Amino acid sequence: MKQRNSYSRIVQDLEEWEYLSKGSKIRLFQHCIEKDISSFLINFSNPGKYDHGLGTAFSESGLSRDEVQLIGIPEKGIIKADGLIEQVEKILDLMDTDYLDLLILDFAGPHEEIIAAVEQLRAQEKVVEIGVLEEKPGEKKEFLEEFPASATLSAFRFTPAAVKSLTLAEAASEETTQMVVPVSGDWENENESLKRTAEKYNLRPKELLFAWLLHHKAHYHPVIKGDSEAVIDSAVKAFHTTIIDEDLEKLPERL
Repeated sequence: MKQRNSYSRIVQDLEEWEYLSKGSKIRLFQHCIEKDISSFLINFSNPGKYDHGLGTAFSESGLSRDEVQLIGIPEKGIIKADGLIEQVEKILDLMDTDYLDLLILDFAGPHEEIIAAVEQLRAQEKVVEIGVLEEKPGEKKEFLEEFPASATLSAFRFTPAAVKSLTLAEAASEETTQMVVPVSGDWENENESLKRTAEKYNLRPKELLFAWLLHHKAHYHPVIKGDSEAVIDSAVKAFHTTIIDEDLEKLPERL
């Protein structure tokens, strides 16, 4: 088991793969790896969204366990050690694996029982690293100064005001991976300035916003949802698009 993880710049959420056939799941796992997406998120906040077919597809995909990073999020509100351990066991069983590369916890501060459970899971080599959920990107919870979190995960709703506020975010720490779930609406296709800039790079407006997030100085790792190669390819296209510094810097103002 690895002692330290390096997560792909784009993280794939597996939630919407539930209703796909085993063959489709296998192809998507393989397609992700082909596109250099090696980190996969299993959010057990919605445990009913998953079935064991996901782990079967992963096992039969031919991928090496060492080339991927599995990220688990337990159900919300767990404050008991046995509850957290049970959740981790369920995620491991779901994915037909022996360990999680990253376990992301949702709490306001370290709870003694949770810390004890984390230590037990690490000792049993069932979890490599620990992360925490944040309300918004860049939020710094006081306990993180002492709690050994290797990653954070937060949702970011794309609005003109939110994009402007994110320009103030600090550059990423080498010790912490900042994962972000981007949430967009319908305004993007109506924003003429955004559309003009997107057309300049042969991107759709939402792809340009995704590219802007990927190019941000905070070195975010966006999480994508979806159950098709098209969603994956769109994100990868945005990642590999070279955008000049002037357009990156002026985008928030133009919105």
